[in-house]
Amino acid sequence: MRYLLSTVCSFLLLASLTGQSDHWETAINHNDSWRYVKGSNQVSTAWREIGFDDSGWSIGQGSIGYGDNDDNTIITSTVSLFMRREFYISDKSKLIESVLHADFDDGFVAYLNGVEIARKNMSGQLPQYYKEADQLNEASYYQGGIPEGFSFDESLLNQILVNGENVLCVQTHNFDGLASSDMTSNYWLSFGISDNSSFYGPTPTWFQTGDFLSNLPILQVNTNGQYIPNEPSIQGEVGIVWNGQGTLNHSQGEANEFFGNVRIERRGQSSLDLFPKNGFFFETQDELGEDLDTSFLNFPTEEDWILHGPYSDKTLMRNVLTMHLARSMGQYASRTRFVELMINQEYQGVYVLMEKIKRDKNRVDIAKLKVDDISGDQLTGGYVFKVDKGDVDWFSNFGHLTDPNDKIRFQFVSPSRDVIADEQREYIRKYVDSFERSLIFIDQGFAGKRYTEYCDRRSFAEFFILNELVKDVDAYRLSTYLHKDKDSKGGRVTIGPMWDFNLSLGNSEFCNVVNPAGLIHDEQCGRIPTWWRSMLEDQEFQDLMTCRWNELRDGPFHRDSIMNFIDSNVSLLTAEGAVERNFTKWPVLNEYVWPNAVVTGSYLGEINFMKDYIEQRLVWLDSYFGNCTNMVSTKDVLFSNVTLSPNPTNNILYLHSNGFQNHSLDIDIISSFGKVLKSVKSNGQS
Repeated sequence: MRYLLSTVCSFLLLASLTGQSDHWETAINHNDSWRYVKGSNQVSTAWREIGFDDSGWSIGQGSIGYGDNDDNTIITSTVSLFMRREFYISDKSKLIESVLHADFDDGFVAYLNGVEIARKNMSGQLPQYYKEADQLNEASYYQGGIPEGFSFDESLLNQILVNGENVLCVQTHNFDGLASSDMTSNYWLSFGISDNSSFYGPTPTWFQTGDFLSNLPILQVNTNGQYIPNEPSIQGEVGIVWNGQGTLNHSQGEANEFFGNVRIERRGQSSLDLFPKNGFFFETQDELGEDLDTSFLNFPTEEDWILHGPYSDKTLMRNVLTMHLARSMGQYASRTRFVELMINQEYQGVYVLMEKIKRDKNRVDIAKLKVDDISGDQLTGGYVFKVDKGDVDWFSNFGHLTDPNDKIRFQFVSPSRDVIADEQREYIRKYVDSFERSLIFIDQGFAGKRYTEYCDRRSFAEFFILNELVKDVDAYRLSTYLHKDKDSKGGRVTIGPMWDFNLSLGNSEFCNVVNPAGLIHDEQCGRIPTWWRSMLEDQEFQDLMTCRWNELRDGPFHRDSIMNFIDSNVSLLTAEGAVERNFTKWPVLNEYVWPNAVVTGSYLGEINFMKDYIEQRLVWLDSYFGNCTNMVSTKDVLFSNVTLSPNPTNNILYLHSNGFQNHSLDIDIISSFGKVLKSVKSNGQS
């Protein structure tokens, strides 16, 4: 019978809490007094049972472990640790819900009155004392994280609990056995009580049942209790609860906006090791496990999605704001949507649902490069690649500004390194090399071409403008995407889309980011390609940036436009408590989180700091760029002494410059919001 109940329990642990409780109380806290013993063959098989004689075991305050700044009772190395804590129930009929919270290194199995109620990173029935955990798990409670929850409902409680003495038993195991440098064991047992009766004590300050209403979409992930690793991805399901603008969404509600199969994994680089709140990547699939293009929450149809979890960015919106500004310039940048995330019924906080950067008609809209496109115009595009840390697909022939011998590193995005043909690999490498060489001698160019014939100069100007507006610590050297379409479709290297701005707008103690004056380019905080210095020394490029800055300042970069966008998102996030829930889950508002330059202590304090920073930054950049002096910018050429008439105009515009006479030009007329109003080709005339 015990084995049957344990099996049933494994399916019920992740059942949603009913929300019928009058209130919650915690019967066992992690720092209560526990009976414990290190694992050995002396541990009786009856140790999980009520009435087991544990008088020979040691007594200590939890957490029990190796004492690395996160334990109250220190023990010597062991493969496993066995713990027991008794508690009294006077009326079990009043206890209708329960949740076990666990924070541990590296695996555990928990039993209530001899019945297994939860486990993580431990395989095998009734694991023996010498069994090592299946994988590593870093405890996060001492870092401000929230323990992982395992919930079960009234039907299971009725089978397990008794009036009188009960016992919670937990065995904790190390991944690397005696060689492990860490062991931590923190466990809490809480009950939902049906009326106003009081039996125990208050819940921890971070305690949440996961039952709430939100004006944000609720994104529910279910992996049947399986841990989501960095790689490989695992199978799961994603549901989205969304009842429309102006209505509330129940965290336990039916997934009415979307429900489907996914493969999901954790994502990130330094953030995976530094922060307990991780990001995720998921790919929508059909019932056979094949990729499935999907649309939800007004996103265009696609299959690859990012869940970005702001942690060091306590405004929660630096990425959202910067992507908005990029789109307002007329560029493609990932669309974003704030959501509240649940994983296996456990609340995870406020996340940003984003589009993964990839070649697609609704994302980076360039030609699809097939594996057999290895000659002619077909070979010339489209490519998506980036400058970033991590694996290197090819090295530039040129270094960065502070070390010419430390070569710039490129990575393939689309096609990926796994599928790109050798001819394609060699083509894009040589093309980028020609582009870089054309900037060494910026006036003469390379192979008879100036750099403007290799790249879309306007995109580089806008990239510089936006990265300097937000003063991103990673600008130019990390997460810098580029793409190239076929020659028949323009064929020049375009920089973008924009990506990753957590450490911008004053949110970094490095590289003078906290100072709203100065260029982040001039701080030289890493491998910044030499392109930028060459371009900044080009007067035409400077003039193009000046005029574009002036255009943007009269439109989407106007102080009021930016502040209105921020205020509208603050209202969205605070109206129904999403911000409060997030910072209850991740209580960091009063704490330094790497690499914070300031800690304001409140959410509105973080917002006000960012807004003040932006205002000062706009003033400084106005002075840096100066005023546009009667310049008209085309895709590649700047001309002065231009006549525009009538000005203003409703529908007809006459454009004249003597400079047109020696050029056949494609000219875009672009609104201050970045929209192309008209594209025309000049023939040397007005």
